[in-house]
Amino acid sequence: MNHLGTKTLETPRLRLRRFTMEDAPKMYENWASDPEVTKYMPWPTHTSLTDTESVLARWVAEYEKPDRYEWCLELKETGEPIGSMGAYLRSEKASSVEVGYCLSRKYWHKGLTSEALAEVIRFLLHEVEVKRIEARHDVSNPHSGDVMKKCGLRYEGTRIQVGWNNSGIHDEAWYGLVADREGTQSQRAETGSEASEHKVIVTNETLAQLETLAQLELTPEEKAQAKKDLGEMFSYIDKLDELDTAGTEPMSHVFPLYNVFREDVVEQMDNREAILKNAPACRNGSFQVPNTLE
Repeated sequence: MNHLGTKTLETPRLRLRRFTMEDAPKMYENWASDPEVTKYMPWPTHTSLTDTESVLARWVAEYEKPDRYEWCLELKETGEPIGSMGAYLRSEKASSVEVGYCLSRKYWHKGLTSEALAEVIRFLLHEVEVKRIEARHDVSNPHSGDVMKKCGLRYEGTRIQVGWNNSGIHDEAWYGLVADREGTQSQRAETGSEASEHKVIVTNETLAQLETLAQLELTPEEKAQAKKDLGEMFSYIDKLDELDTAGTEPMSHVFPLYNVFREDVVEQMDNREAILKNAPACRNGSFQVPNTLE
């Protein structure tokens, strides 16, 4: 691995740089003290600015190490720190790292975390020469997994009751990306912010499964077109997923609301004679129907 330390990186909307002690107030205000942000974090919610200053003092001192990667996510438009992203050495011999991130709640659902992670992946693969990048998340926090998938990491499995965070003991979903193992992944990481355009990778294996399910036999030209069409469809779905619909009531329903949510009411049965009045045939006070089996 070619360790370069926390080098300044840029994306269309963000500057990824080293933290300084001057970032402590905004870090505390924007995310470290917010229990909603830290809900799935393994470190405790900061209760005072002193907590944040203590953490930053350690990070700033560790920047002297060439294998220390801890970025402040700075919004270019305002220069405001809005989150953090780190890459932590898993194995020097295997050239593998684990990535993690945290973002101010004010900037959720805007694609900013994906934008930053795509650039960090590019840097790690092509400048640090990492061979494997992995990440994990509490299964109760699927939005974090969406970011991983959007940037080319693939789901590898879930480990049961393996981690602890501010929500307690939890199951963890693991994702990974191996350099040059699959051209699609390397290409997506290489394109930086463009990696956020496709959340789902349409592979030849996926297409073969779809052919089997649909009982189709596609020509090479039809397969290429199908992969393109599916990619565009998933890209559109990704855009819809970025919308924050929390608290938004549906505008319509497949059934009328009075039907869907009507409570069961016990009522007195109508007059039996009135019910049987229009029956084609009746016997002993009941409907009479023809035999279905002779």
